[in-house]
Amino acid sequence: MSELNICWIGQSGYLLSDSKHEICIDPYLSNAVDRVAHRGRMVMPPISPEKLKSDVVVCTHNHLDHLDIDAIPLMKKEKMLFLAPLDAKATLLSCGVTNYKAFDEGTTFQLGDFSLEAVFADHTVPTVGILVRHGEKTLYFTSDTEYNEKLEKICKRKVDVLFVCINGKLGNMSVDEAVKLTKIINPSVGVPTHYGMFESNTEDPKRYTSQVASSFEMEHGRKYTISEVMGNV
Repeated sequence: MSELNICWIGQSGYLLSDSKHEICIDPYLSNAVDRVAHRGRMVMPPISPEKLKSDVVVCTHNHLDHLDIDAIPLMKKEKMLFLAPLDAKATLLSCGVTNYKAFDEGTTFQLGDFSLEAVFADHTVPTVGILVRHGEKTLYFTSDTEYNEKLEKICKRKVDVLFVCINGKLGNMSVDEAVKLTKIINPSVGVPTHYGMFESNTEDPKRYTSQVASSFEMEHGRKYTISEVMGNV
């Protein structure tokens, strides 16, 4: 089995890849939020929608920075499967998506050595977190979510890397809540996410990493191996 690679593409967006497949989570690759809500990007997309080669694109919920209505029409959609909660189906279809599968809480999906499971999230619209299993490693992406005791149940899943939202605005956990959840889930490594995209909705990741002994701050647009993220853990 080839090693898992991870690239943070901004906000809550990630590319997960091995030698055979690529999965993209919540790609925000346009200026749709600026066009609609007049909030410009703080960083440029590390990849253009036209060059995205993912086999699967997962949109955790129907918000512009997770379901990008300007970028998706430019993607090579005929070669991609889109997974998203049923609440997002109409928006995806309006973007020209023809290969769609519902991905609501409890749904699982298998692609090669990747296993995906939609899990609970508590946000302003129907949203799912994602458990990703690749080989012996389990990654948990909280997606956008308020703190909720139901999130604590993930501690039973033996998470290796936790990607946790920290921005504390618009239906998301604060840094302190993210730290609390991290300590309960007890992953090998905690990674702060959902910051650094909009000035009105960001946070300093070091406020999280300074409180979590085993944590990792990813560099935007850089590809890491899972070994690099986990270090010597």
